[in-house]
Amino acid sequence: NKNSNNTFVHKLYNMVIDNQYQHLIAWSYTGSSFIVCNILEFSRDVLPKHFKHNNFSSFVRQLNMYGFHKVNKSPRGHRTLAENQIWEFSHPKFIKDKPDLLDEIKRKTIETTNVNDKKDSTMMTMIQVSQSELMQRMTKLQQTYHQLKKELEETKYNQSRQLHLLKQIIDSIYQRHGIQ
Repeated sequence: NKNSNNTFVHKLYNMVIDNQYQHLIAWSYTGSSFIVCNILEFSRDVLPKHFKHNNFSSFVRQLNMYGFHKVNKSPRGHRTLAENQIWEFSHPKFIKDKPDLLDEIKRKTIETTNVNDKKDSTMMTMIQVSQSELMQRMTKLQQTYHQLKKELEETKYNQSRQLHLLKQIIDSIYQRHGIQ
């Protein structure tokens, strides 16, 4: 008997147990938290199947509103390639093989939350998400740049070969007709 207050939590549980996307979202080894990998792929492939959006920041904001906490804190100044980043979230009542606890996870109300702490936490998470998304885009741009550079070098090489061949053809024609 799901009420609309915790539909998010049930959808989240179904996402974590969905075998099709275990490489992007799965339970941690202990089963007391879940892990999200490769934010761009997760946002593109998994979120739209369960929600009306593909925005990782919105997903994290929802997690925060239901009392989930980010487990792994990356050291200050530590940069990880976005596709290698791992986001881990936990909630005391969100546990592997215990779907009966899901209805106990309630959305926070303003009275039960220190608004400033929530804003700071949400802002920090959004900054981390934005940074991660930017790093993934930068990595893709670097890959595209290297691919284009390689293609340009191949084109220059082919052009040089064609010019050389053309010169040989012209020289051959001149020799045949006695032109110098």
